Amino acid sequence: MNYPRTVLTTCAWMMFFGVSSFAAAQTAPIKQDDARNPYGRIHFNNDKGEEKCTLAIPATSQIFNFGASNQYCENNMVSTFWLENIPSATLIQFYENESCSDAKTDDNFFFKLKTVKQPTEWSSATMSIDELRRSSAGELIPKKNTRVEDAHVGSYFATRNLNERLSCVYIERSQPVN
Repeated sequence: MNYPRTVLTTCAWMMFFGVSSFAAAQTAPIKQDDARNPYGRIHFNNDKGEEKCTLAIPATSQIFNFGASNQYCENNMVSTFWLENIPSATLIQFYENESCSDAKTDDNFFFKLKTVKQPTEWSSATMSIDELRRSSAGELIPKKNTRVEDAHVGSYFATRNLNERLSCVYIERSQPVN
């Protein structure tokens, strides 16, 4: 047996698998690390009530484009959501389009929400994206400790269900005053 050749072959295989694992990790979807997040989470379910994904509230702000291949949440797959342990004054914005656009056009919808209690906790009581269409700017969502900052539902969506059309979420956590 040729010992140096065996060692060289083994090292080559280990390097190949190491590089392959690294490459796979770089293209895998971003899964939110819920256990280490002190700022709470938004849970999303599909039409069947199955949890599809969660978004950890960022330390400052973050855009989650569900159409991007590296996102944990899938585009146009969520229907309901609930909030868990989210700080007061956190801005949560839901958009139909992948660019998180505020355009008040016929073919767009968005909802901008802000939590008003420390912490905002819905205890698994979900709300559908479509239910948000009944809310007006400045209105407090009953029993949710969440205020609607702004809302728009374009005429294209006037009679269409808004569930499973969510493509982008923007979250901005209120920063403590020092």
